[in-house]
Amino acid sequence: MAALEPIGPTVVRGAESFLLRAKHIDQTFQIDVYAPPGEVKKPLPVVYVTDASYGFGMVQQTISLMQVARELPRMVVVGIGYPADTSPKTISALRFREFCPADDPTYLDRVKPLLPPGEPLPETRPAAAGAFLSFIDDELKPAIAAKYRIDANDQTHVGMSLGGLFALYGLFAAPKSFQRVVALSPSIWWNDRDILKAEAAFAATAKDLPVNLFLSIGALEEIGAPTAKMVSNLYEFDAVLRGRKYPGLRIAMDVFPQETHNSVYAASLTRGLRTVFGRAPGFESWASFREKPMIVAH
Repeated sequence: MAALEPIGPTVVRGAESFLLRAKHIDQTFQIDVYAPPGEVKKPLPVVYVTDASYGFGMVQQTISLMQVARELPRMVVVGIGYPADTSPKTISALRFREFCPADDPTYLDRVKPLLPPGEPLPETRPAAAGAFLSFIDDELKPAIAAKYRIDANDQTHVGMSLGGLFALYGLFAAPKSFQRVVALSPSIWWNDRDILKAEAAFAATAKDLPVNLFLSIGALEEIGAPTAKMVSNLYEFDAVLRGRKYPGLRIAMDVFPQETHNSVYAASLTRGLRTVFGRAPGFESWASFREKPMIVAH
C-alpha cells in the first residue's frame, strides 16, 4: 500500500503571508496576498477581504477559477486575518471589535449562550471599526502599494456578516476608501440598526456616493434568526439607499433561495464580484441598470 508523504501545511498556491502590527489598534494581523504571476503591464485592481482567517483560501481560489473563463480581470487579492495561532474564540471576539462601529448593550447577552458552560466572557469589547478602517487606509494600503503594482483608484472590499456591516460602515465613514463594495449578509441589526442612522447622517450632507455596491442575503436567514431580521433589514437598507438617487451609486441586491446565513457566503461571492466588476449577466450596463432599479429575487 502506498504511503502518504507529508510535505507540510497546506497553503493557497501562489499566495504570500505577512504579519503587520497595526498602530491604530495595537493588534498584529496576518495579511495574505495573492498577486498574479508573470509580467504586470498595468496597475491591477485590488480586492481586500476581511475575515481572511476563514475565507481567504475560498475567495482567492474562487477568483482564480472565474478568471479562467475571463469572468473577472486579473487582480491582487489581500486577506486581512489573524496569526495562525489565534484561537477561534479570540477571533470571534476580535471580529466584534474590528467590525462594529459602536458597542451594543446586548452584546454579552448574545455571546454568553455561544460559550461552553463556565467559559468566561470575552474581555475584548466591540466599537473599533473606525480604528480598523484607519489601519486599512493608513497602514495596510500603503504597504500593499509599496510591494505590488496596484491601481489605487480601483479597490474593492468584500465583507461577510459582521464584515458586511463593516463594509456598509465604510461607505459612510470613508466613502472614498473603496470603489467597489461587496457586502454579503450584513449584520444590520447590530446596536439597534445603528448603520441606518449612519446612513441618514451621511445623506444629510452628501451629494453623491460613487461606488459599485452589491448586497446579498440568504432567503432562509430570517427563519434561522427571527430577531435579527436579516432579510427585512437588507430590503429596507436597499430601498433607503436607492431612494437617495445618488448619481454615482450603482447598486444591486440579490436574495439567494435555500441559503442560510453561513451557506450564502460561497453562494453569493461569485455573483457579487461579477456584479461590481460589471460582468454578471443582466448587469453589463450599470447606466441602464440605474435607470430601471430593481431587486433580483428568485
